[in-house]
Amino acid sequence: ETKASAPPPSRRVVVEKLRSAPAMDIKTYPGTVKASSRAGLAFRVGGPLIRMEIKPGDRVKKNQLLMEIDPQDFRDRIRVLETSLKGALARLKNGRQDYVRVKSLFDQKVIPRADFDHAKNGVDTLKAGVDGIRAQLIIARHQLAYTALRAPFDGIITQQLIENHEMTAPGQVVVKLHNITTLEIEVKIPENEIVTHTLKAGEPAVVRFPSLARRNFSAAMKEWNTRADRATRAYAVTFTMPAPEGVNIFPGMTAEISWDDSVDAVDVITIPAKSVVTDSTGKSAVWIFDPSSSTAGKKSIQTGRLTGSSRMVVDKGLKTGDLIVVQGMDFITRNMKLTTIFAGGLEDEPESMENIQ
Repeated sequence: ETKASAPPPSRRVVVEKLRSAPAMDIKTYPGTVKASSRAGLAFRVGGPLIRMEIKPGDRVKKNQLLMEIDPQDFRDRIRVLETSLKGALARLKNGRQDYVRVKSLFDQKVIPRADFDHAKNGVDTLKAGVDGIRAQLIIARHQLAYTALRAPFDGIITQQLIENHEMTAPGQVVVKLHNITTLEIEVKIPENEIVTHTLKAGEPAVVRFPSLARRNFSAAMKEWNTRADRATRAYAVTFTMPAPEGVNIFPGMTAEISWDDSVDAVDVITIPAKSVVTDSTGKSAVWIFDPSSSTAGKKSIQTGRLTGSSRMVVDKGLKTGDLIVVQGMDFITRNMKLTTIFAGGLEDEPESMENIQ
């Protein structure tokens, strides 16, 4: 009894149906991380430092106390002014009483106008003195409040430039504060490339950090400089991103911005770079799948530039609708029966392949 010959074995491969689409020319630029808000903080008054509540690396909240100058001299000044104000008010009270008596005598035509004017001017002078002391008192109380240095926004202390008990002068920067809840990445774009980019606030980009090479973060364009650097002829473009959770990204760190440049893009056919093999002459080729025979054959192609991170443009050799093998091509041979899986789903599977499992 003769046994029926076994059907030839088949191999499972992944195929992709080619389409034409605008090529996404992704360019990558090195950049530097910056804080969204940066401030060098200084006291508005001078004196010896008596209190230090922070150190570099500390995270602080808005209005949190950072440092304090000895307030004793400023409190003494307020006490002196308050005493002076009491004396000035007492003199003003007496002056007004004298003015009332003089006015009564003047109305009765008992004294000349000169005496009346003198009394009136005396009251005005005393009142001006009271107002002057009150103004000094307001300034003194403000200066007392200035002895406490507080954070103007949420942030992280990046530098401490004075030690406790040292003397500080008005306007002397004593601490540097950065807001790193939102990060900025500044990159330099050459003039021959910036002309092809879409410059619009909110344009998306992808950020990578060398220390986190396997992670991508989303960023958006914030602003750009319209004046080129004199030395490099490059333009500064700034992107923003929320500070990622679970990792420490600080100002000064390096980053890479991947920016999609699709201005004036034309429709092209692209294929995964990994699908390219070599033919018998050593030229680039791909395996093209034939649904009618469930086999694949090599086809020489001419490739162009890379687009994105994993695809390349095909200049010659392929057309829209071709089915190319994108996974498993290293283990197939001509006339080998193939079982297919379609990249991205089965919605494009041709009707003639309904028997393939």
